[in-house]
Amino acid sequence: MKRLLSFITKGLCGKISWIVLAAMLPVSFWACSADYDTFGTSDYCELKEISFMEQKGDPAIYSREHRMEFDLLEIPDSLDTWDSITIAGFDMSHFASLHLVDTEIGEFPKDSLALDSLAESVDYETSRLRKQTRIPISANQSVFLLVLSESGNKSIWQLNFSIPEKRVSSSSVNSSNSFSKSSSSSIAYNSSSSGLENPADSTLPEILSLFIAGKEAQIERESKTIHLDSLEYLADLTRLELSELTLSEGANADVTVGEYYDFGTGISVTVTGANGMTRTYFVKAGYQIPGSNLDVWKNNDVVPDSIWGNANTILTTTEKMTEGSVIGAKITTGAVLSKIASGSLYTADFNPNGISVLSMASASTWPDGNELLDFGKPFKARPEYMEVKFSYKGSGDSCDVYILLENRTGDKNVNRKSSDVNKLVASAWFRSSSADGSGHVNPDVVSISDADENGLRTLLLKLQYGDPLPGSPIERSSVFNTSLQSKNAKAINNGLVQGSAEDLVTHVRIVFASSADGNHYEGVKGATLIIDSVRLIYGR
Repeated sequence: MKRLLSFITKGLCGKISWIVLAAMLPVSFWACSADYDTFGTSDYCELKEISFMEQKGDPAIYSREHRMEFDLLEIPDSLDTWDSITIAGFDMSHFASLHLVDTEIGEFPKDSLALDSLAESVDYETSRLRKQTRIPISANQSVFLLVLSESGNKSIWQLNFSIPEKRVSSSSVNSSNSFSKSSSSSIAYNSSSSGLENPADSTLPEILSLFIAGKEAQIERESKTIHLDSLEYLADLTRLELSELTLSEGANADVTVGEYYDFGTGISVTVTGANGMTRTYFVKAGYQIPGSNLDVWKNNDVVPDSIWGNANTILTTTEKMTEGSVIGAKITTGAVLSKIASGSLYTADFNPNGISVLSMASASTWPDGNELLDFGKPFKARPEYMEVKFSYKGSGDSCDVYILLENRTGDKNVNRKSSDVNKLVASAWFRSSSADGSGHVNPDVVSISDADENGLRTLLLKLQYGDPLPGSPIERSSVFNTSLQSKNAKAINNGLVQGSAEDLVTHVRIVFASSADGNHYEGVKGATLIIDSVRLIYGR
């Protein structure tokens, strides 16, 4: 069965794997088989999280760079320093194993290809790491781990540790009746707990506020990320001024106010306190799609018309909706000339080549209706998340909500040359499969809230840069079909090839459709998708 229904897709580790065609199998089977290739062997070697008994708070995780940063607790009296740590738990791909790297590593690469190459070249301990395993910390306060998939694929991770200065307990101070420069205050033991309370002078330094191009960025304390989401559309994100920076008392940073930085890709900012302790933040900036609050309309198109489009030239399937305090888009699947017509709203131009209604309704002429659209609008930012407020009543149908970031050698698909290449840089895709619109488990979805007083849910999608995550609905779409299905000379090629996470972003494709398979004239008449707003988030 697997062999019969398999298709080629990219695995997490940059290898080619065979995965079961999920759309043709029951959901329960897909849920059990997402980590297997055709021959029953897992190719996936992703490390999502690891924790240690000695860590303080949550780590900062930089998934694209295969790097995690940890703060450790105060050093107990019995030790001179933290020279080893104990694994408390980890979350990684099923059937993969975790190993300690033996090879000494100098500079750790950030490029995905270089990371893959390094993972293949290093030596590692054959015994697998498990909970309660104690592993050594190197002199430079780093640990390198290798994740080994069941099929032999490898990924390498760098763990960096911030170790506090050794403090002397009060009993030691009293017995010696003297103080050293590094022990001017003592560790206080909490009688209600076996843990340690941090003395005031061991507090990690902080960024209290940060302004980019005169606008205040949002600081996420737990994840140590700082993001600005509201710059002007198509602003040059590669050269933005760090206009203001406020640090905790006595701290300094490795950036300079008044200097210009590439906040579009994002930069790491390390803050060092007077006590020598450090904290590193990741700072990123970007902008929104014009009209993304869907409040301002003109002729059933969100203003400005050059950004958003729909298929209302056939019949009105997308219209302004006002109910109570909600202003948004009502997207409904209809029927024309006995053919299903999905409601839609997208960053695209519908039918720029002027195909007649009779021709458009012919499934034999247009087997994929997406070839009637010129998808994508200019865009150069690199968001981390897309948040959408929505509701869906499908009556057995499914809706699509997705974002694709592209790198193009040309500007528009409508005049795409045979030599032009459109590459996928990042994607996040939600496809519902239940009557309430909550959808099935899907790797691009971070969360879907319960319905609010207006019946709207908040959907949070995480963009995956590089290869899409296995199980993403993009696998069951025509996105990677670069061969035109229509023989009509006016058909538009929107097909993508897989790009790299490091490719520059030139275009964005955001799509809301009331019938997920509407481009193939499939769906349920009356299926209704409400979109209240869409917001791009550059950190969290």
